[in-house]
Amino acid sequence: PHTGRVLAMSGGYTYGGTEFNRVTQAKRQPGSAFKPFVYLTALENGFTPTTIVEDGPVEMEQGENLPIWKPQNYEGEYLGPATLRVGLEKSRNTMTVRMTQVFGIEKVIEVGKRFGIYEEVPRNFSMVLGAAETSLLRLTNAYGMIANGGQKIVPAIIERIDDRNGNTV
Repeated sequence: PHTGRVLAMSGGYTYGGTEFNRVTQAKRQPGSAFKPFVYLTALENGFTPTTIVEDGPVEMEQGENLPIWKPQNYEGEYLGPATLRVGLEKSRNTMTVRMTQVFGIEKVIEVGKRFGIYEEVPRNFSMVLGAAETSLLRLTNAYGMIANGGQKIVPAIIERIDDRNGNTV
């Protein structure tokens, strides 16, 4: 995480079958793997690990002629008031949405861009639960930046190329 050098990467089954690299080229929804960046946003905006957030049903207007959005926790249960730490530890969807309502989705989008997870992202609340698409390389690099104390790193996939005699080209 300190250098950005990629030790190993498995982006597919067989290069002969397809040259598509699922690590660098595939876009997928990170799901709950994005939540730590929402919690990081909370910490940057005055929350602490002991801040109490309600883990309970939440509803949001989505706009004219759209249904009410009612995100739920994975198992459909709620803890009631819980600390920020418990919310992250247990990956609570409703707490994540409720926190974002306090400090605003724009700040979450900014953190996602700052850590290189997204370039452009739709401005909707489902993105705080990991609904916006990114590549595995971008998400992994963002986690590396956290491990690196928040310092920016750039993934380095190729360090050097050697010829068949071991000479660096």
